[in-house]
Amino acid sequence: MKKSKKIALCFSVLTLTGCDKSDQAVTEVMKNMVFVQGGTFEMGDICLKTYGQPCTFANEGASFPVHTVSLDSFYIAKYKVTYKNYDTYTNNKGLPEIKIDSGYLKRYPKLRDPDYPATANWQLSRDYCQWLGQKTGLPFDLPTEAQWEYSARNRGQDVHYGTNDGHFKVGVNVPSDEQQESYSGLGDGLFPVGQYPATPLGLFDMGTNGQEWMRDWYSKSYYQHSPQNNPTGPEEGKEKTLRGMPTADSRADDAAPTATTMFRTGKDPLLKEFPQVYGVNIMEILRKHLRQTLKIIPMKLQSVVLYRK
Repeated sequence: MKKSKKIALCFSVLTLTGCDKSDQAVTEVMKNMVFVQGGTFEMGDICLKTYGQPCTFANEGASFPVHTVSLDSFYIAKYKVTYKNYDTYTNNKGLPEIKIDSGYLKRYPKLRDPDYPATANWQLSRDYCQWLGQKTGLPFDLPTEAQWEYSARNRGQDVHYGTNDGHFKVGVNVPSDEQQESYSGLGDGLFPVGQYPATPLGLFDMGTNGQEWMRDWYSKSYYQHSPQNNPTGPEEGKEKTLRGMPTADSRADDAAPTATTMFRTGKDPLLKEFPQVYGVNIMEILRKHLRQTLKIIPMKLQSVVLYRK
């Protein structure tokens, strides 16, 4: 299988020249990239055929039909993008830092700690990837959902949850509400990256600790006509694809449908209708981007974890 040149914030461990803090930070990101050998797998909710009932619910059958996908090799990050990572980018570019509502942050001060997953809309997430590409000369991007699912399923195996053993064990390899509250003070909040065992590929929080943006436009019917080789989603759309479990969703041992490796949904990429609770002070950052680049795409917004680059 031919290796992909895409780094879905994905790529090899390289050393950057230079001595400023942003170069040092990018070098750290590069060291945390995991190589994923390409291959062919059956993408989608394989549970119905194998076990007689689906693993995914409440997404209007978007994880069907199961279909064959072949991927080139790529690299993907061990961890979700943290505030430490994203603050390096905004400071380097002279952009405002991601903000959390002051009242909310006063009650839950840990949510903005450097090792917590950063929250941003799709456009700001992809801007970060493109900045990494500019710093390294490498093709960084958000992952396609095919790359994400293939990685979460340990190169396309019959893996239902992106954990160390393929099972969802509350309080063991995923946090209980009480454990989440001990991290952030918020029962359904986020927690520092890398707190629970990695997958066999060495990836953390694949399906937990917030949702992750994919590169693809979202269509619930896309699997009906997806190409086999390196699919990248529809050519256009109104929503971008998300993978992973929303933080407030219910959970029980091996009974968390939105945390499965096959679950997919979509949201407006700029999340304009989403209230500012914990997440981005979107409009302030967009205004700054517009003044500097005039390249912001007029799409829509919400607070979702940046994808792991």
